[in-house]
Amino acid sequence: MKQSKDQIISQLKALELIIEVDTEKVKQDAEQFLLLSEKIHFKDGIAYSKLIISTAHWHLMQYHAGFKIAKELLHLHQELENDDLLPTILHTLALHSWGQAKLFSAQQFWIRALEQASLLGDNEIEIESLIGLGNIWRMTNRLSEANSTHSIAAQRANYYRISHLEAKAYILQAWDNYLLHDFQAMLPILLKAEQLLTHNTNLTWKAEIYDFRGLAFLGLNDLNSALQCCSFAHQIALQHNLIWMKAHSAISLARISSAQSHFDNAYDLLTDAEVIAQQFDNGELRSQICLEQSRIAELTKDYEHALYSYKRYRQYEIMLLQEQSNCLGRDKTSSSKEQLDLRAQKLINRIEIQLEFNSISSLTYLLPLDKWTQNIQSILSNSLNSDYHLITIMDPSEDKINNLLLLGHHYCKHGDSITRLSNTEIVLLINENEQRTKDISHSLSALFTSYPWYRYSLNASVPTIRNFSLHDISTHPILSHMHIETPYG
Repeated sequence: MKQSKDQIISQLKALELIIEVDTEKVKQDAEQFLLLSEKIHFKDGIAYSKLIISTAHWHLMQYHAGFKIAKELLHLHQELENDDLLPTILHTLALHSWGQAKLFSAQQFWIRALEQASLLGDNEIEIESLIGLGNIWRMTNRLSEANSTHSIAAQRANYYRISHLEAKAYILQAWDNYLLHDFQAMLPILLKAEQLLTHNTNLTWKAEIYDFRGLAFLGLNDLNSALQCCSFAHQIALQHNLIWMKAHSAISLARISSAQSHFDNAYDLLTDAEVIAQQFDNGELRSQICLEQSRIAELTKDYEHALYSYKRYRQYEIMLLQEQSNCLGRDKTSSSKEQLDLRAQKLINRIEIQLEFNSISSLTYLLPLDKWTQNIQSILSNSLNSDYHLITIMDPSEDKINNLLLLGHHYCKHGDSITRLSNTEIVLLINENEQRTKDISHSLSALFTSYPWYRYSLNASVPTIRNFSLHDISTHPILSHMHIETPYG
């Protein structure tokens, strides 16, 4: 039975990795695992399956259905042995609330997610929650707070070395600066995002970077550069059917055409964008489209159409404001909007202070031995574990162990971990292939050879370094006695 349960979790983790590639298929497979988990009364399997199903609904823009499942999951988690999934559940509820334009509910869930993520050390959800709260500030027209919060999210992601979330935060910060009309500030922010995503395959982010860069150039009156960037973004969106980006880049191209006095082309682009936006937009994008249509009609002295488009813009704006007001009225908590804002601001300020004074633990990836062992066991139960390797560092001098931990920790990034095996040995779990693990070992060896141990009154002996595959764990004298089971016995 235990093996069957481990296989369910392993296969669900594999599904989670491809959820953006084939969302509908992942949802169907997760629903089958849900039925199987319910049949054998496996609560962790039920919870994990529902989480993946709810996330799939988010990617399919089925926010109401996804919210309902996430809400069930929030009640179910109380029956689980630990709170490990709680930050992700709260984040998922926030996403579905956001998708339904229920901004204050989303804010409340992201505040709770941030609190739980900070408490449980869930670095990714901590950053995602900061990003979400920054988006709430933007949507409620508190642009300075949005800009500041996205900047803090990027710094936090940099600290944890989670490059894709750092880039995500920078892209959103660039948009905050666009709305603040600080076009010059957008360019270096977008360059940092682009550099971070060099090896990333997310085409939506790539298109957004070029689209926002084009808008920055438009704001700086560099129309040729603006057209080049936005045209490239639109080309990516069309080639890969990126629905949101097809609409957004069309609006950007319309603004450029308008600046070039090509008003007919601008109006056609806006009409295309509005048709696309009807598939997903809650009014935010269509309000921009109508406002731009009104402006173009006014420039061409078509005042009747200008008034008509402006009225439609106001209808969308009023609808969004009413939804926000209704959502606040439906809130089942006693918290007022002001109290939610204050609570969010306090959390964000605390994290900013931690970044400024570096008061959080500098050893983010250091785990207690028992937790580290559990992590190893979890990875071994997953079929996707071939890119994990171990590096051990041993030195006979017990006084050097803390220095070795500090130096070894600098080589860790998101997905890695480090622990103390004994008073004379540490071990790193590295999420890399064999060759890169060897390269890291060689780098550590060179570092330890040249390190000025004498400055700290420590023995100048050079530590012994060994690297090996996760499946060769039984060859290590200490690890072999820790009852870590490999698929190979």
